[in-house]
Amino acid sequence: MLITIANYYTPLLALFCVCFLNSKMNKQLGLSFLFAFFYIYSFAFIEARFSWWSSMGGDFSSHTAATMVMVCALLSFNYKVGLAAFISMLGYGWVMTMLSYHSWFDIFTTILACIPCIFLFFSMKDSKTKGNS
Repeated sequence: MLITIANYYTPLLALFCVCFLNSKMNKQLGLSFLFAFFYIYSFAFIEARFSWWSSMGGDFSSHTAATMVMVCALLSFNYKVGLAAFISMLGYGWVMTMLSYHSWFDIFTTILACIPCIFLFFSMKDSKTKGNS
C-alpha cells in the first residue's frame, strides 16, 4: 500500500495542481514553473557533482523538490490549498521514510533548498497584480 502511495502521490498532486491552477494559467505562471523546475533540477545536478548531501550522510530528494515546486505555486494562489498540499507533502515524506527511500533530514533540507521557488511564484503573482491595476 505504501509503495502505491509513493508511486502515485506526485503525479496526482501534479494533476490537482493543473486542474486548480488551470483558470489562473498564463504565460507568467508557465514561465515560473519552467524556471522553478530548471532551478531545482540544476540544483540537483550541481549537488550530484559536489555531493553536499552525501557529505552530511543524506540524499537530495528530487521527488520532494518537484513536489515543493507545486506546493509553492499553490501557496502563491490560495494559502489554504497550498497549506493542505504542504501537509500532504509531509505525509508523503512519512511514506518515503517508512519505505526507507529518504530520511527526514533529506526531506527537510530539500524543502529548504526549494524555498527560492516560493519567491518566484509570489513575485510573478505580484507583477501580474501590478500590471492589472
